[in-house]
Amino acid sequence: MKSRRRRLGYSLIEILFAVFLLAAGASVVVASLPAASTARARAQINNIATGLAQKQLEAIRGTGYANLTPSRLLAAGLIDSTTTVAANTYAFTLSDASNNDSVSSNLNAGVGTVKIEQVDLDLRRVTVTVQWNERRGTQTVTVGTLVANL
Repeated sequence: MKSRRRRLGYSLIEILFAVFLLAAGASVVVASLPAASTARARAQINNIATGLAQKQLEAIRGTGYANLTPSRLLAAGLIDSTTTVAANTYAFTLSDASNNDSVSSNLNAGVGTVKIEQVDLDLRRVTVTVQWNERRGTQTVTVGTLVANL
């Protein structure tokens, strides 16, 4: 009768082993939470930068081939100045008229640039770059398109 009773229950060693496995699994999950949170934050910042760059690129592309000059882009509010920051490259602060899409307010030390190159007769390349600072250094998102004179 005693042997039958013993088979129906769990021994102390079995219970301790189960608790140990549960604790080990929980500690792995808890240890991975900070890394997951950091990765999520970096991905969110990268998504914001990509969205700002794409929005700026589409706004410039929407002006058409004839308006892809510094003076016309300045008049449209798509660049900050006709003064270049590099060869054929101009700075921009806002992706549109609202301050919600400001590169500098959405990203740490965020800077946006627009580069316009004449690739061929009746064809221009527009490249929008957004840069910002993180703990691991300067991060960059670059998007581009070609605009033809049709």
